[in-house]
Amino acid sequence: MVKHPPTRFLALLPTLLPTLLLAACATAPKQPIGHDTAIPTVTTLPPLDLRVAPPDSIDVPLAPIPDLSTVEPKSIADATSVWVRLRTRFAMPGCEYSPAVQRWARTYTQGPDRFAASLKRALPFLMLVLDELERQDLPGEFALLPYLESHYEPIAGRSGTPAGMWQFMPETARSVGLQVSPHYDGRLDAWASSNAAVGMLKRYQDEFGDWRLVDMAFNAGEYRVKKLLQQNRSALSREDIASLKLSPITHEHLAKLLALGCVINDPDRFGVTLPEPSADDHLVRVTLTAPLDLRVAARLADVPEDALRRYNAGHRQSRIAASAPMHLLLPKPSLSRFQQRYTQLAPSAWSTWDAVKLRERRGVEELAGAAAVPIDLVGAANGVDPARQFAAGATVFLPSALIKSVGTSAAPLPLPLSPEAQQRHSTTVTVKSGDNLWTLAKTHNVSVNNLRRWNRLSDKAQLKPGQKLFIQAVD
Repeated sequence: MVKHPPTRFLALLPTLLPTLLLAACATAPKQPIGHDTAIPTVTTLPPLDLRVAPPDSIDVPLAPIPDLSTVEPKSIADATSVWVRLRTRFAMPGCEYSPAVQRWARTYTQGPDRFAASLKRALPFLMLVLDELERQDLPGEFALLPYLESHYEPIAGRSGTPAGMWQFMPETARSVGLQVSPHYDGRLDAWASSNAAVGMLKRYQDEFGDWRLVDMAFNAGEYRVKKLLQQNRSALSREDIASLKLSPITHEHLAKLLALGCVINDPDRFGVTLPEPSADDHLVRVTLTAPLDLRVAARLADVPEDALRRYNAGHRQSRIAASAPMHLLLPKPSLSRFQQRYTQLAPSAWSTWDAVKLRERRGVEELAGAAAVPIDLVGAANGVDPARQFAAGATVFLPSALIKSVGTSAAPLPLPLSPEAQQRHSTTVTVKSGDNLWTLAKTHNVSVNNLRRWNRLSDKAQLKPGQKLFIQAVD
């Protein structure tokens, strides 16, 4: 959400306006490191004339709020194009609203292929937003707000700055029920932030009854718009809207939103071919029963790790925090595969995994036995075939409950084996009078440290005659 400029700045506005126009909208998206800007910057274009045309040049009367309740929402599973669904819900004037709208439409589509590519990248999140707009019975143009704010990128803000694809300020995010912490930022959670944003737009609809004012309230703040309107609830003309004493950035924000709707509504006019979503672009939300490492989640779902992190950017660390919402967004084709593998995990013991470095060569079967989890699950978590052998020094993912000491000791520490492996490769001895850890270790050619670890003995533990000790064979 954009803050309005202070009064002293407004006093200098006449001298600063050319600079402001060249700098374009303050809500222009910041691009994440490593990604090219999806749309040419406005600084390379001539200054834009944001003045409203005289009434006799363009006369677009304010239409009443459309009744969209009769439009039957279409599910993602329908064969209907996402763009048809979007246009079905369009309710704003679009291209002919003002010259500024047409200029911004041409600006966005200077590079038609780049514009289409940026829409393609936005599709997974755009469809989530469209689903919620259909559920709340709101106009389709608002599905373009995150594109206007951030190009639908989950931008991480600094302290006290906007963040996420909706560009929520921290205080605004908390006011709509989003968590903001170092471990989890709800503004970056596409599902949570979209639900909160659409709910806020719905509230603005009930408050103002004019979609243009809803957009201005989203950009400048609800109370600022409410204060300007005071008790006036009559229908506002285009000129009335343009004369509201709001930042030029806010007036420009509305022009940009209408321009995007103009292009989507008539792409041929601008030489744009709108992309259709692939199966992997349809995201579904899966509920977790306990925290999970995102790296392991990506392997369980067979989804590229960078893609899964983008879909779930609200989780700021590799491992989902216990205080964060327990859900993930996954491509729909990956859902059943992930659920089948995830249900094999016992949440109390195996939902937290770690990356460990092996000191010696080990196979997936042996590691699975050590972790007491299915072989194919260990293979999937590490992205390898169950028959794979890991070389010494390899980094693998395993349940952290059993591997805290693996790879951290100066000497190789063999993992505890499964019952089947123990029967093949280990033995049990009975302590006799006079036995101690040193003599037993020497007799069986193992270390005292291993004897303690295998039998969970403290440094001060004393052996007793008749006590059973497990001794694992060392290859």
